[in-house]
Formats: sequence, C-alpha cells, structure tokens
Amino acid sequence: LGLVDNIRSALNTLGVDIEVIAGLEPDAALGNGGLGRLAACFMESMATVNIPAYGYGIRYVHGLFRQQMADGWQVELPETWLAHGNPWEFERRESSYEIGFGGTVETVNGPNDELRYVWKPGERVIATAFDTPIVGWRGERVNTLRLWSAQPIDPI
Repeated sequence: LGLVDNIRSALNTLGVDIEVIAGLEPDAALGNGGLGRLAACFMESMATVNIPAYGYGIRYVHGLFRQQMADGWQVELPETWLAHGNPWEFERRESSYEIGFGGTVETVNGPNDELRYVWKPGERVIATAFDTPIVGWRGERVNTLRLWSAQPIDPI
C-alpha cells in the first residue's frame, strides 16, 4: 500500500519504534519448508496477477518450534503462535463438519434381508474452517487460504 514511511513517521511522533511493534506479532510459520514456501508463493503470486484462487491446509496449533539455550544445550519448545489468537483469520463455524477416522465396518441386514455395510468410526473430530485473506501486490485481488482445525468431539 506504500504507507510504511507514513506509519513509521506517525509512530515516531508517539515515541514508538515500528520494528518493536512488528516484533510483537508471532510468526505463523505458514509457508515455511520447501512445499509450504512454494504454496505461499503461488497464493501470493496468483493474487498479484489477478487469478482467483483458494488454498487449503491444516491449521496447526503449534508452528515450527522455538529454540533456547539452557546450560549450553539447545532446547526446543513449542511455538504457540495461536496463544493470543490470530487477528488475520476468520473462523467459519458454518463450515464445520464431523469427520471420522479408522473404526470398523459392520454387516447388518437391511430391508428384504439384503446385506448392508455400516461404517463405525473409531475416532471422530469436528473440523472447522478458518479463512485468511491473501492480498496480492497493491491489493487489487484478495484470495483465500482456508485452514482446517480439528477438535475432539469428546475431550479427554
């Protein structure tokens, strides 16, 4: 949008450093790694050249990991990028679905004694969509990255 210099100047008049503000937002680590980086580039590039698109993925609770040194040893800790929520995403509760995994298939008698097969999932979760706008260069096109969260139906 070309507003960085104006924002930096406005923040400076308030005694606030733009770099400090930028450092407060945790990195979602979306698009890290080979395929993730490629997918992120495709999403942003398609928006930039005005190609409508949707991207889909998993909304991981933890990003990559944080590294710290303790007594001369590297310690890996979970990256809790969603600890304070994500202001850039929109939860789509109307797009929630029950999803089954594993389980068994049971044979039952249907009408007229015909055999029917009924799947009984071993585990079930609720999948909910979260949409993040992906804005192209100069903001003329906005595409959507839809990440799916999974929550247990029966928490432990």
